[in-house]
Amino acid sequence: MANIVFHRVSGSKKKDKTIDVDDRYISLQNRREGALVVKFSGSEDKLMEIHDFFDTLDDMETVPVDIDNTGPVEYYFRGISPFSDDVDDGLPIKKFSVTLQLRRELL
Repeated sequence: MANIVFHRVSGSKKKDKTIDVDDRYISLQNRREGALVVKFSGSEDKLMEIHDFFDTLDDMETVPVDIDNTGPVEYYFRGISPFSDDVDDGLPIKKFSVTLQLRRELL
């Protein structure tokens, strides 16, 4: 079981905040050009804190992501989807996704 840690290091709202998410609530999907879609699913009470963390981020705000203590990789926040309803093993769950863009240094 791995954890994925998202860090908030800039912006005027809730700076220096970290959220540690168990990987059972996450699926990662790499896209072209360094885009990463992080899909969250689980009970509403488990996802509300995660959703609130991302909902206060500004577009293009830097979000370092540390997957299973491998070291933070910097991404830009690109957006958050609204909650959607689903069912898992007969139980109601919520889903939403976050889009991040890999931060690249220009040479």
